[in-house]
Amino acid sequence: MAPMGNRFMNKKNCTCETTGTIIKTKLLTDAYFVTVEYSVGGEIYTITVQVRYKVKLKKIGFLPIGYSGKPSIGLTKVGSTVRVLYDPKKPKKAYLPDNVGWRV
Repeated sequence: MAPMGNRFMNKKNCTCETTGTIIKTKLLTDAYFVTVEYSVGGEIYTITVQVRYKVKLKKIGFLPIGYSGKPSIGLTKVGSTVRVLYDPKKPKKAYLPDNVGWRV
């Protein structure tokens, strides 16, 4: 598997947007990863990230009984498209701006 994106990357430098395509999915123990391919100036790049979830707490009355979650990036099947923000000076530095929420 390709190395995951640098979580310490300076996201404010990622000012350009493109559309990427999910080319691979992988479940490792309890973490779900997607590999996204995107193109900048004719060059192909990939980024692998752990999918984050929008989580909703389930309750019976006031008593929490669990939670449900949906991927924050939407559909995570191979071939699905996602937004990618990248650094125009270093296009290999990129992230998925919609991938926010909880790691489940």
